[in-house]
Amino acid sequence: MNYQPMKEGLTHLEASSLQQLQQNSEQALAMLMRHYYADLYNYAARFARDEPLIKDCIQEVFISLWQRRETAGSIFSLRYYLLRAVKNKVLKALYYNDRKTGLANFRDDYDFFHEFSIERIIIERQISEEKAEKLKRTLALLTKRQKEVIYLKFYQHLDHGQIAELMSVSRQSVYNLLHEAIQKLRNLWHTEFITR
Repeated sequence: MNYQPMKEGLTHLEASSLQQLQQNSEQALAMLMRHYYADLYNYAARFARDEPLIKDCIQEVFISLWQRRETAGSIFSLRYYLLRAVKNKVLKALYYNDRKTGLANFRDDYDFFHEFSIERIIIERQISEEKAEKLKRTLALLTKRQKEVIYLKFYQHLDHGQIAELMSVSRQSVYNLLHEAIQKLRNLWHTEFITR
């Protein structure tokens, strides 16, 4: 599916960096790499466990951004653009690696690994370690797609249109996945505490 991402507007830092990038500033590229590297690595690690592959893919994304710097002004959301590019690079690299070993079976049904940051939840919401462990068990029961939509919405702060494009689904599917995930969490959370 080909849904256009929503125009989100760039932060001042992003707009300034992209403008400098268009003017051939290697420092702007380096700043963007420093600023986004951890987020890109964390997202890519949800699809692959191969650290060198992930690092290579991230490097290729920034090389591509540099090579296409003249068109950087057309980017409406740099975070979305980079997340999308990294996901595509990682999934393609996994496919080609599998193809070399004869295991290639490229599907939209990719694995999405994520262990939600329970420590952050404990600190921010001041819930006990026992409740955090129950929440962790509850989150583990979500489907891969539900985990991904929760991650993109609440950890990467993407809007529904961007999530739809990144996951190659319709906006309605994003709403449905979010609704189902939150409903499932509520039900499982409630059941978890009733049975304990």
